[in-house]
Amino acid sequence: MVALVRCLAVLALLTSTVHVASAQVLTVQGDRLAVDGTPKFLVFVSYFGALGADNPAADLQYFKSKGFDGIRIWPTVFTGPQLMRADGSIVPDSLARLKYVLDRASDLRLVVDVSFTAEHIPGLDAARFRDGIMAATQELKSYRNLLFDIQNERNVYGPFRRPLAAEDVIRIRDGIKSIDPERVVTASNSSERTADFASDFAAQTNLDVTAYHDPRTSQFAEPPWVKQLVDQLKASGRPAYFQEPMPTRYVFFPASYRSDLYLQQMAYAKLYGAAAWCFHTVLGVEDLHGVLFQNLIEGEVEPELNFVNALVPRVQLRTSNGVNFVTAESGGGADVRADRNNPGLWESFKMVVLSGGPVVSGDRVAFQSSDGAHYLSAVGGGGATLRAVATQIGPSETFIIEKADGGLIRSGDSITLRAASGAWYVTAESGGGAGVNVNRPSPGAWESFTVVFLR
Repeated sequence: MVALVRCLAVLALLTSTVHVASAQVLTVQGDRLAVDGTPKFLVFVSYFGALGADNPAADLQYFKSKGFDGIRIWPTVFTGPQLMRADGSIVPDSLARLKYVLDRASDLRLVVDVSFTAEHIPGLDAARFRDGIMAATQELKSYRNLLFDIQNERNVYGPFRRPLAAEDVIRIRDGIKSIDPERVVTASNSSERTADFASDFAAQTNLDVTAYHDPRTSQFAEPPWVKQLVDQLKASGRPAYFQEPMPTRYVFFPASYRSDLYLQQMAYAKLYGAAAWCFHTVLGVEDLHGVLFQNLIEGEVEPELNFVNALVPRVQLRTSNGVNFVTAESGGGADVRADRNNPGLWESFKMVVLSGGPVVSGDRVAFQSSDGAHYLSAVGGGGATLRAVATQIGPSETFIIEKADGGLIRSGDSITLRAASGAWYVTAESGGGAGVNVNRPSPGAWESFTVVFLR
């Protein structure tokens, strides 16, 4: 293991410049989080033991392939290797391991929530904890895709397993900003405090984000409950981050065994204006030595596997005549028509929600054809035909998805697709049974499609 870590340290040193250059830039825009300057609802996954994982590169590739925007890690977790010692000094091999993980995340353009846990370092006091975070801030300054949580559940935990006081949070926050003024910083509060308290605390301590671990209650996914929490968390004008919703398979609540409820809470969190949400699987808390995260997920069909497989939906688009479906000829790389009445593989598309998270009316989306290599594209940006020939997403491959009454888009909803330019709508000529164009200046019956979600 020591040899492996030393090897990783060398690799991190040799490749860090290239990897960091390709990474995303995380910033705050009002009450939203933005990636490379564009606001996006971010979906994280708990991956606390990242530094001890045997194959973080494979784990991160799995998370990316399933549609997650980022990971949440604990670099000082007791399962190790731990980033800092009791005197606040940084452990070189652990730092190399952390940079290796961050470089792999940068390669895949994943955001990373780096959450510190002082209680896991025996003998560490608040002053030395600050020293350790300052040293980490300096070492990680070049990584622009990170969010720092000064202390996980700081109202409960901190040095010597006591709460980290507000004045200590302020001192650490000011120290971070003195080294790296642009670093996005929070300090999370647990449900032993209210969402109102968390919002006020973020304002009083001048944090960038309100990070909250919402109450473990059977109503955690109910829309009125989610809206109440979002409204309270956003009261101070900061992004609301559902950093630890209900843990999966929580023994006290049978609801925590249902993937549909996690999908529902995430969807309503986005709809009501939250900035980010984390899938808090208990698998991420485990010691990850000797295992692949994919195998852990696939070993728990409900809720983990079913949730993960639903993150990036596959859809069909049925035309307004109720008979025909949109198809990418040859599965992609050619023309697009709407003349199939028995939908199969060529009539299914992976819907990429560029705005992040579950699809909501008004989101920017793209559609990948079944060959996995091409995207639906408005030729010339609109005013002409729709084809499936593009190999990457750009303005011509971006559409605005809308439904008349707004809100979440569910299977069976009637929707329209507008070119990113805003001037043209996608139309199935004759309402189906013919070609597909992107040349209508306003929506009517032929420009309406029923979206069908596939599982």
